[in-house]
Amino acid sequence: MRADTATSLSSGVGLPDRDVLAQILRETSVPLTAGQLLRRLGLPPDRKKQVRAVLHAMALDGVFREEALLGKLRGEPDLPLLAEVVITGHDRHGAPFGRIAADEALGRRAMAKGSQPIVFVHPPPSDEPPLVAGARVLARLRSVGASRYEARIMKRQEPVCFVGIFGGEEVRACDPQSTCRRTVPAEDRPGLKEGDLVQADDDGHIRQCFGKLDDPLAVADMGRAEYGLPKAFPSDVLAEALHLTAPDAGPFPAGRKDFRSIPFVTVDGPDARDFDDAIWAQREGEGFRLLVAIADVSHYVTPHSALDEEARRRGHSVYFPDGVVPMLPPRLSEDLCSLRPDEERFCVVFDMRFNAEGLPTDTHIDRGVMRSRARLTYEQLEAMREGRLPFLHDDLGPAWVDTLYVAHEALRAARIRRGCLQVADRDLLRVELDRQTGRLGVSDTRPLESRHLVESFMIAACHAGAQVLRDKEKTALFRSHADASAVADAPRLPAVYAAEPARHAGLQLDVYAHLTSPIRRYADLTNHRMLLEAIAPEGQPAQAASADDGDLLALATHLTVTEARAAEASTATRQRLLALWLCQDQERIWSGHVTGATPDGALVTLTETQTTGLLPFRENADRKMLSDSCGGSEACSGAAASSPEAWALFSLRKGAVVRVRIAGLSRDVFQCIFQCAGFSA
Repeated sequence: MRADTATSLSSGVGLPDRDVLAQILRETSVPLTAGQLLRRLGLPPDRKKQVRAVLHAMALDGVFREEALLGKLRGEPDLPLLAEVVITGHDRHGAPFGRIAADEALGRRAMAKGSQPIVFVHPPPSDEPPLVAGARVLARLRSVGASRYEARIMKRQEPVCFVGIFGGEEVRACDPQSTCRRTVPAEDRPGLKEGDLVQADDDGHIRQCFGKLDDPLAVADMGRAEYGLPKAFPSDVLAEALHLTAPDAGPFPAGRKDFRSIPFVTVDGPDARDFDDAIWAQREGEGFRLLVAIADVSHYVTPHSALDEEARRRGHSVYFPDGVVPMLPPRLSEDLCSLRPDEERFCVVFDMRFNAEGLPTDTHIDRGVMRSRARLTYEQLEAMREGRLPFLHDDLGPAWVDTLYVAHEALRAARIRRGCLQVADRDLLRVELDRQTGRLGVSDTRPLESRHLVESFMIAACHAGAQVLRDKEKTALFRSHADASAVADAPRLPAVYAAEPARHAGLQLDVYAHLTSPIRRYADLTNHRMLLEAIAPEGQPAQAASADDGDLLALATHLTVTEARAAEASTATRQRLLALWLCQDQERIWSGHVTGATPDGALVTLTETQTTGLLPFRENADRKMLSDSCGGSEACSGAAASSPEAWALFSLRKGAVVRVRIAGLSRDVFQCIFQCAGFSA
């Protein structure tokens, strides 16, 4: 059939048949050039331009996204490369970046070689709905380096929705970088009021109405809907969870050690309910012994069960000021798996020994049963250290607290010697929203060393577990963070999940894997299964089987997306609620610094809240805020300065420190309008 078609093409005047071209490429074992395709088609050399035109059209239609056709053409550097991209974040200028979708052949091949390409996406036009983490687009890619692409959006790959503010006949997007407006059909307007927060589709149809702009509960509900977070667990998942039971007083399952004599404690934030890790330490000569107990979620959540499939779909728990969208039902996350005080719980214990320099000397990992002695907050542990709070009992007295901090200091010193990336404390305000009363509260918090202490212990456990997984050659979800010396701006890009052991540049570790939060991260649950298989005594295999490599590649991409979605949803909602709270006190003076410019004013970020708003050059300046994408230190420009103060504002440069009051909230977005209250040296 192909010969007949080729013969007709050689004597005809039409374009080469694209189906025949595709079939030739599928069957070839080596990549072909356009000239070689001509010869296989039996066409003369003067038809090369026509063949290239057909190949170009095929590429634009996404034909070469097929696994069998990927990489089968050579010598065509200008041929369009298309792939589906999932948005996973935004850079400091607000431009989106993402990863190639898990079901794309291009992405699978790259991950099979140990890389997960990052794609820098040109922002959509400002009058289109904004892109949020988790959005999927079909994009045209251009390679800009090893495992790096830039992309232009061809089309959205799923129904487009956005959240916004209803204003009479239209809805405006709640995004400072978007001018997206959609007319609301007349049949959707009844019941809506000016200033209502809504979710709309690209045709303006209203999908949900959340409430008024100044209602904190409406803002929180809008954040959940904006990122497509699930509202409830399916009935089969809840039924499965209901039939699970806690450890009883009888004999424990084979292979479990009894750790109930160890006085573990949990240390978390004051609002936490899912306690998935507990700690204990003691001195041993010049060094110390550190035990980290992690909830054994894999005991309850078995592969391919209803609980497992739903946890995988959700990927991560998402935390909001008014509550959490959990990965697991409360029956597990807040009860059976949570290491609550004075209750026996199944666990996985990382028993680690370190020398005085904080270097590991020995590690044992066991499944066990433990009983937490106390539930402490970070503030309480810090107060015990400072003598402001009495100690719990003899096992948890001054010597124990001192040992915890000595161990932490040794581990931190080791990180500093490695050249670990240092991250300053952020989010020093606690934002709380009561679902019952709708009351929004914000309180100051100080940097707490106890938070860093727990982080040190968790990093040590994750590193120890990752080494076991690597040394036992187990497939797992490792964390990969590119080295800054190899890739420009790498520390500014988040670490991602990878299916092969990889270096973590931020922590300066040879290998790393998430293992300490299986209640709220599916990657930890997956890695627990692999780890337990690796440490299972001979003749007592773990319940889980190793994951298929292809499945693990897809899972790594999926969880990178759900991680980004969880972080962005939490941050966006928190910042919107902070903007509402700031507007409640318009007399307080705040300190901030200039971070950008618009034609009508300077963008100022408050030091204490990290909230960005507009400091206008003139009283009735346009209150729509746009980010400054130039990235330089030029002075703000384009203003009609009409007073000495306006001229002073006009000359502000990025990094300049200013003092401001809150003048109000912008009309279209959750951003504050500032009023200058003076300048700082």
